[in-house]
Amino acid sequence: MSREQRQFIRCMAALTMLMDHIGAVFFPAVIGFRAIGRLSFPLFAFGIAQGVGYTSDFKKYLMRILLAAAVSQPVYMKLFGLTQLNPLFMLAWGALALHFWQKGKTGLAGALLILCYFVDMSYGWYGVWTIFFFGFYGVKDSLCFYGQVIINAVYGLMTGAWVQILSLFSFGFLDGKWRIQALSKKLPRYFFYVFYPLHLLVLWGIQMAI
Repeated sequence: MSREQRQFIRCMAALTMLMDHIGAVFFPAVIGFRAIGRLSFPLFAFGIAQGVGYTSDFKKYLMRILLAAAVSQPVYMKLFGLTQLNPLFMLAWGALALHFWQKGKTGLAGALLILCYFVDMSYGWYGVWTIFFFGFYGVKDSLCFYGQVIINAVYGLMTGAWVQILSLFSFGFLDGKWRIQALSKKLPRYFFYVFYPLHLLVLWGIQMAI
């Protein structure tokens, strides 16, 4: 997959997440926003799995995610009225589990995959296992898809949040066969690390103003 295709996927993840958060904060009764937002997480999970595989310095990569997560946490709690850890902590957890697995440290990877069930963070075990499956199956798209079908089915049975099954439509963006030129241009290196806390801050500011 080319850099432009990966860039397009990251941009689509950010835009669909933004739509989801606008709906959650300002239009909670409008299901359309949340439906669109279901597409975002698998795209982020794919990006993290790719990042773990491509980065030349995993420790720095992980620290950038954790720094963005720590900066975002206070405004995340204010904006959504939640006490759980924000999704970036879950992304870091999934990245670490996948990294350990790829380095042959299967015991540590397995421990993280089990322990994530007991940690109160956004997407929790569902998110961590999604990242792991994307990295574990690599370029085998069909296995990634069927793995996600199983994870979503289990998640739906456990939580009743069947709307998350719509996330499977995100695979239409992951085959690398098409992209939008305007969303494929190279952005500053740390753009997406800044985008997450910044968009939360802007939404919180608007929420306070109205």
